[in-house]
Amino acid sequence: MNNTSDVTMTGESITDFFGYSVSNADDVNGDGFDDVIVGAFGFDSGTEQGKAYIFFGGSTMNASPDVSLYGASADDEFGYSVSNAGDVNGDGYYDVIVGASFAPSTTQQGRAYIYYGGIVMNNAADVTLTGADSFDQFGIQVSTAGDVNNDGYDDVFVSAVNADNGSSYVFFGGGSMNSSADILMSATIAEGFGGSISNAGDVNGDGKSDLVVGSSSNDELGLNFGKAYLYMSTATNVNPRISSAEDVPFDQGGFIKMKWFRSGFDVLNVNLITQYKIEVSDPPGAGGFFWENIATIPASLYPTYQHTVATPNDSSSGNSGVLYYRVTAMTSDAEQYWHSNIISAYSLDNLSPAAPSSLSALPDLNSVYLSWNANTEADLHHYIIYRDGIELTTSTGNNFDDANVMDDSVYNYQVAAVDIHGNVSQLSNIANVNFNIAGQINITAAMEGFYIPASNNMITGDTLMVYLRNSAFPYSIADSSKGVINGNTLSGNFKFYIAPTGNYYIALKHRNSVETWSAAPQSYTNLSNSNYDFSNLITKAYGSNQIQVDAVPVRFAIYSGDVNQDGTVDATDVSTIDNDASNFVSGYVVTDLTGDDFVDGTDFSIADNNAANFVSAITP
Repeated sequence: MNNTSDVTMTGESITDFFGYSVSNADDVNGDGFDDVIVGAFGFDSGTEQGKAYIFFGGSTMNASPDVSLYGASADDEFGYSVSNAGDVNGDGYYDVIVGASFAPSTTQQGRAYIYYGGIVMNNAADVTLTGADSFDQFGIQVSTAGDVNNDGYDDVFVSAVNADNGSSYVFFGGGSMNSSADILMSATIAEGFGGSISNAGDVNGDGKSDLVVGSSSNDELGLNFGKAYLYMSTATNVNPRISSAEDVPFDQGGFIKMKWFRSGFDVLNVNLITQYKIEVSDPPGAGGFFWENIATIPASLYPTYQHTVATPNDSSSGNSGVLYYRVTAMTSDAEQYWHSNIISAYSLDNLSPAAPSSLSALPDLNSVYLSWNANTEADLHHYIIYRDGIELTTSTGNNFDDANVMDDSVYNYQVAAVDIHGNVSQLSNIANVNFNIAGQINITAAMEGFYIPASNNMITGDTLMVYLRNSAFPYSIADSSKGVINGNTLSGNFKFYIAPTGNYYIALKHRNSVETWSAAPQSYTNLSNSNYDFSNLITKAYGSNQIQVDAVPVRFAIYSGDVNQDGTVDATDVSTIDNDASNFVSGYVVTDLTGDDFVDGTDFSIADNNAANFVSAITP
């Protein structure tokens, strides 16, 4: 052999990447000459649909492809890897395998296609193998595996570098080969596991093919030191093996999910196993295990099985709920069977109840009464009641009376449901309560001397006494409240703790204004809120006893000037103001009618005018 090529094959167009992968194809057409396969993952014109070419060998081999194999669609990168596959179907002709690590292009799970050889070989895939999850890049490397299970059929080897931390799969050949992986090899850390794979021959001389997997990014000994893993084939394991038995998550309890690897006799061309029995036992005592058959699963040639098993009770503080399980591989002969390993498991209720709904909070004189729609979960245990984000108490019913409340307080309530296993629901809606043991009237009024038309407000707010007077003679006082009228809004809230529900005159008294009553008795409901506006109409005052202080907006005010609070603005009031003005009195004094903390001619003028007009209180 010299260093001059004897046959040169060439790609069809730019960016085809013809020759990116090459392999011996064995003798696919049975003519006695071995053949070759070449991949071009960039075909067609950069669309990366991909193509693979088989060139038949011969005494005078040419460079024209004899069989062309095509990817299914653009971006599949069919032909990224190619290999001989041995004789997977046992028909005497060698087969080939082609990887398309980005097929289908929408999910990029990856695929590998097996093409059976023959005298007249076609380009239709006979077996299609597909990756488990999107972006696994299954098929990035493909190879013959030899006959790893020694059943007389060659097997194939496919890797998926992005499956978890990297995975490689063995698919057993057979007369009617399926697409389910029979052996799975995986890495425990992300290390490029499966970046290269190959049949390793029979390295230990046991008559079975062995396999090798490259992991070039392994960092255990340093950055990208890399590793290669050799897997030696072993004798068939006839016993099924339970890999896990775990609680089903996010359910109401009562179930575990079991997974197991099949018996070595549950494979194509053997088919000795007819079914699997799932058996359960209480924890072993002096007599050991006592097994009970709880489910039967037909054998289906799957490499792995799973089954959801009902449990009699869940694990809780009073009961561990632990039971023991095994799987038995059965045959048509009742005396021939194989038991798995034994594994313990328990179920949990890890599904929280629904959040309670329609929470309402109703105040009365002494407490706040909470109620909500009852939860329907059978395992409900109690409710947690929160006030202002802090747990307040618990309740087994769907109501609670909170007596630990204070007047003039705002409370926000929520409720959560708890089941018997301690699972807590999301919080309910918020029920907001402004707790008052008093009725409340919002009064709008202005004091004549305080009002400033240019700014439509008063120079300052001031204290006001508001009385509820009975609607019938002698109109005695039923309740009173002291509060402040805001200078900007002309409004204030006044609380009444004594007066029962009824109709009352509203009477206003201010330190230097004329007492003013509402035009008529007003309806008042204990523990509720109401409003009364003296300022928007002159007729809102009894006897229309107000003065207009603004035109835009139209606004009325109670008369100023009754310094001695005898119900009349007269010479006595005027004289008192005049004396204080002469003495330059200042501060919060009754003779300051304008609220500017200074007694002067303006105050005198207001009182003098009202005295001249004989202004006095008008009452029923």
